[in-house]
Amino acid sequence: MRKQKSRKVNAKASSVPTVPPELQEAIRTGKCAVFVGAGLSVGAGYPNWTTLLIDLISKGRSRGWNVNAADERELKKLVSQPDKVLLVAEELRERFGRSHFEDQLVEVFKKDRQPTAVHRQLMEIPFSLAITTNYDLLLEKAYLAKVKDLPPAFTNLQPPEIAEALWRNDFFILKAHGDVNNRASFVLTERDYREIIHRSHGYRSALASIFTTKTVLFLGVSFSDPELRLLLGYLHDAFHGGTLHYALAPRTEFTGSVINRWRKDFRVECLLYTPSKGHPEVGSFVSSLPTR
Repeated sequence: MRKQKSRKVNAKASSVPTVPPELQEAIRTGKCAVFVGAGLSVGAGYPNWTTLLIDLISKGRSRGWNVNAADERELKKLVSQPDKVLLVAEELRERFGRSHFEDQLVEVFKKDRQPTAVHRQLMEIPFSLAITTNYDLLLEKAYLAKVKDLPPAFTNLQPPEIAEALWRNDFFILKAHGDVNNRASFVLTERDYREIIHRSHGYRSALASIFTTKTVLFLGVSFSDPELRLLLGYLHDAFHGGTLHYALAPRTEFTGSVINRWRKDFRVECLLYTPSKGHPEVGSFVSSLPTR
């Protein structure tokens, strides 16, 4: 991921923010991690949580998976509220049965989708590591295409491996909410996250270390993303150190109050862009990041 390469920036100055000097320096010195949110996977053809759950609610009703007509109406109403998405996921998992619910997730996220141009661009940037809450394998595929080898990828079940990779300063992918090939690693609800955080001091320490010693660049994120809010919520204490983080964010979702909360609660500076269809501004921004 550290090959130097010159390229032109294809961006509209009015809609794509300039890369802050501090972020450029963090990348060049190997002290920046990239956080890949659900938006990048949506660009590759995977559903976001709301779309996925609406489909599962309908499927549960039509196939008799313990969801009646009244349940369907109620659950679809709830899933339209960002703060209720994980509640609906927990409810469906209970109604379907854990194993059957996870079967549905595996069926969706094991579909053979290919990395987007942005995924491939990320492999040109010398990030120290990549973090994602996505279950899919898009980052691994992009890395394989670039390096011709599979990257080290760890889940919440592997704190010793994460700690060693951090100590050695080796690049790796952290699948914070699990991997489609290991359903035991799935994090679906707030209860799951509580169990992991309280059960595994090593994993909690590894996450805190990343967010206090690295500058993290968030891409493909939304403030309404339930998984991101879950992760940030449990890392709240870690964000009061001196490290400043950055999030590339659409103006349409990040209002003044939201920006203020991200800055004060998590020390995340929002870099706003005006989105057009397909969010090509994300690729333009990534192409302006230093490759060395």
